[in-house]
Amino acid sequence: MMAEGYAIEGEILEGSARALRDFLGANPGPVTVLINSYGGIAAEGAAMMAALERHGAATVQIDGIAASAASLAAMGGSKIEMHKQGLMMIHEPRGLAWGVADAHRKSAGVLDQMTSIYAAGYARATGNPEDWVRDWMRSETWLNADEALELHFIDAIEGSEGEPVFAAFDYGQFMNAPRDLVELAKKQGWALKPQSEGTR
Repeated sequence: MMAEGYAIEGEILEGSARALRDFLGANPGPVTVLINSYGGIAAEGAAMMAALERHGAATVQIDGIAASAASLAAMGGSKIEMHKQGLMMIHEPRGLAWGVADAHRKSAGVLDQMTSIYAAGYARATGNPEDWVRDWMRSETWLNADEALELHFIDAIEGSEGEPVFAAFDYGQFMNAPRDLVELAKKQGWALKPQSEGTR
């Protein structure tokens, strides 16, 4: 029997984790989860990882990109595969705050909590020391398939030499995005996309 399939594509929004939980609840057997996402709301990514871990029989296939919240979601897979030409990115969650000083302090506290959740999740999934992971996150680290395999973020490399189709996004918003990816976004005319409210 073929595994049921689910796709996490584009932006991870409020409700993305609930939709994934609903799918997993309706399909208790082996499933395949395709990811091609530049990330989104940090808390949703953490909840998606937890849902996949609880399911216990989800093969994650990164077809294109798994960045930011999407990369943590991927860590919940029982097996994680990545396209030969795919990319993964991990960084510290980001957020926007507006208001008086107390509002900014509260926002900073939430960001600290989410950073700890993300670092612990990556470390648990990969077996790498958490202090290493925090350094990689702080530097906004981009990994190709070979690097992701070497650092145990994935279990296998799949796919042909052909270029994957990356999720449409203005990758120039990221600090260290590969030049080729930024140029691709410009060439494709991917406009600056407003990000949803919440910690990212």
